[in-house]
Amino acid sequence: MKDVAKDAHVSVATVSNYLNGKKVRPEVEEQVKRSIEKLHYVRNDAARALKISESKYVVFVLPTVWSPFFAELTFWIQRYLNEKGYKMILSISENKYEQEKSYVKMAEEQRVAGIISISYSDLNSHVPSNIPLVSIEKDDTGMFPLVTSDNYGGGKTAAVEFSKRGLKHLVYIGTSHEGFSPMIARQSGFIDQCNDLGIKYDIYDVPSVRNPQRFNEAIKTVSAKIVESFKEAGPIGVFAYSDETALHLKSQIESDGLKVPDDIQIIGFDGGKLYIGTDLGISSIRQNVQEIALKTTELLDSQISGKTSDDIRRFMIPVSFKEGNTTIN
Repeated sequence: MKDVAKDAHVSVATVSNYLNGKKVRPEVEEQVKRSIEKLHYVRNDAARALKISESKYVVFVLPTVWSPFFAELTFWIQRYLNEKGYKMILSISENKYEQEKSYVKMAEEQRVAGIISISYSDLNSHVPSNIPLVSIEKDDTGMFPLVTSDNYGGGKTAAVEFSKRGLKHLVYIGTSHEGFSPMIARQSGFIDQCNDLGIKYDIYDVPSVRNPQRFNEAIKTVSAKIVESFKEAGPIGVFAYSDETALHLKSQIESDGLKVPDDIQIIGFDGGKLYIGTDLGISSIRQNVQEIALKTTELLDSQISGKTSDDIRRFMIPVSFKEGNTTIN
């Protein structure tokens, strides 16, 4: 800033007034503009925010962007933060606990406005209660607002959709990693609805897809069991805890000689979009990603501005069934 002031032959205060939108004489404004362009001056917004104790940066911690759900969520989170005047710092943890903690430390040191987190660990227990934070999907501390989909209702919906199609034997494929509460809710909703409808079901667990070798081996094993069940009982409906798992299973089942959806019908969970306006193609329980992002950013903005109540609130966003090419309409 001093260099700009020197080149424009004005005071540092005048440059500061111009940068902060305060009135300066038109001829002086032109001088300052020319000097800024000439010197390629870029204002350090982070330093300015620290100086006035008002940051506009929000850290978004999430495991990965290598999935349609996380990619779409990131898009909408950034869109709504921008609309509220914030800038997003994207922090990908790859499910590494120490990496997540380093992002929290960075947020403290840089005095950012707040944090949005999707963490499958106990990350929130390491976040000071005075830092505005909103969790998506999981918060075991009870200290911070939580926005989540109706995972239990999604599990029930999947079972109902299979029942509508006359299937008498169903399978749930869950994940054995992390004991993650949304996954437990999906399974519980599915099992409860199967029991209410008097439908036979099997439960299989697979490792996280983040471990490709173990995951692929487990999918082969599960597919082989489904093929054997089909030979004994006929068509089967499979509800997978994620679209990614559903897609892998579809490919393996077809490799094993069965047809989807003629022999095996499959419903995933997420309802992710491959591109804007283009779905993955499979039938799925669709999470309302845009509504999750909107509610999350509204809650965070309320915390930052001090407008939120002392009550820690939980918000459950409804899900819906999206027909695709892995079920028979």
